[in-house]
Amino acid sequence: MKTSAQILRKLGVYGFDDLELVILAALVSEDPMLLIGKAGTGKTYLLNSISESLNLDHRHYNASFISFDDLIGFPFPDAEGKAVSFLKTPATIWDAESVLIDEISRCKPETQNKFFSIIHEKKIQGIPLGKLKYRWAAMNPIVSVNGNSDDFYEGSVSLDQALADRFAFIITVPDWAELSREEQELVIYPAGEGSISANLSELNELLADLKPRFLKAIEKPDAHTISYCRVISTLLGDAGYRISPRRARQLARNFTALFLVAMKMGHSLDNEDTGRLFSLGLNWSLPQRAWKGGDPDPVLHAAHAECMRMIGERDMKGRWLSEFLMVPSIKDKVAMLFGPGADKETKSLGVLQFLHRESIARAGVFAFSSQPALEALDILDEEALKALTGVALKIMEVSGELSWQENVSSHMSLHPQWSSCLHFLSSMPDDDTLRTRRARQFFLYLVLNKVTDLEHGYLEKEMNDCFSFVQNYLQTLSPENLSENVR
Repeated sequence: MKTSAQILRKLGVYGFDDLELVILAALVSEDPMLLIGKAGTGKTYLLNSISESLNLDHRHYNASFISFDDLIGFPFPDAEGKAVSFLKTPATIWDAESVLIDEISRCKPETQNKFFSIIHEKKIQGIPLGKLKYRWAAMNPIVSVNGNSDDFYEGSVSLDQALADRFAFIITVPDWAELSREEQELVIYPAGEGSISANLSELNELLADLKPRFLKAIEKPDAHTISYCRVISTLLGDAGYRISPRRARQLARNFTALFLVAMKMGHSLDNEDTGRLFSLGLNWSLPQRAWKGGDPDPVLHAAHAECMRMIGERDMKGRWLSEFLMVPSIKDKVAMLFGPGADKETKSLGVLQFLHRESIARAGVFAFSSQPALEALDILDEEALKALTGVALKIMEVSGELSWQENVSSHMSLHPQWSSCLHFLSSMPDDDTLRTRRARQFFLYLVLNKVTDLEHGYLEKEMNDCFSFVQNYLQTLSPENLSENVR
């Protein structure tokens, strides 16, 4: 997504047109940024040029050989020997306003741990770095993109996942073949080599305008942004891209800054433009790039498309149904059925689709815990209630025969799956016999249906959470609204 102002070009930095909005968003939020690219792609030139233009007190460290003493200076005690200070030099970090940690993927583990606190909390040895605004890092790709020997960076290893997750934006810098012809010719032009970037008033004015607006905006982020972050985090998690709660919160910060920059640069922010901005921000906000390498697979783009469809759904019925099927927690699904937001027809369709898609175990938890109350409160239509009741009755009235083969030399006298269930049941609290009886009934149903991958703790907790929710919900209703069976 090319910008109109092209501020970075005015700094003498070329080849970053498609990334300019993201880079400017990182400057607005002052959150950490990591650039990943091959040798000679302009990573350090870009970041050093920005620091020069903003007239920052800047430090550029090469993490592959720097020692910790280079960062903090030489320690010396005070006259009374009660406190330790550090002798500052032009290289120490204490007065820095911006810091670039170059070659961070070649960093020794012990030094990488020191950089962690700088990147994460602007501290070193627990001491705040009061002047530090920007924390940037750069690294070569983890593995060869094309598999060619000329494209291999020995010593460039995956970042620790916890460290990678502290970077807000993780950006892959384009190589020669990815530049337009115009950008290639501008890069070739050698006149700016080694020059100091001038103080660019346009960049300074943009940041002066947007930084206070960003701080105000993140106090109450746009509802559309919150919806996108919540849905995309769930969809990506289902697809194998784990999004931590911290990363989901970071996504909201990233998008808030990105949209402010886009508006400042004259973007219309219509539906199509908004979708492109969400896609752009998401693409460069995934920390997996720093430890997996390469670009995200098509699953990412499919998740984005589905997310945009869901949050842009004008039909409230369709939106509720998508939300119901997406929510991973069974208790949350049950809560949606008892809550407002959809009519009986939509809720019934959601139940039928859920029972069709889900495993025997999860469908059983859902039906066993919710069926009596859903029937008593007339929440579902006849077809959905019949399907739900069919599952619930099989659990409430378990019947069947357990059979298994035993090794002649063994001394087993119990079905192996049922034995594991009894072992789990014996660990449950003695003071809650109803909960134990429910679990026993449910596990017996699963064993009779030859469910072998029993996750006892997870399933029992989900079931108990559902029963507890239904019980608490029913207590809020007047007795005349409940049947004798539910009471």
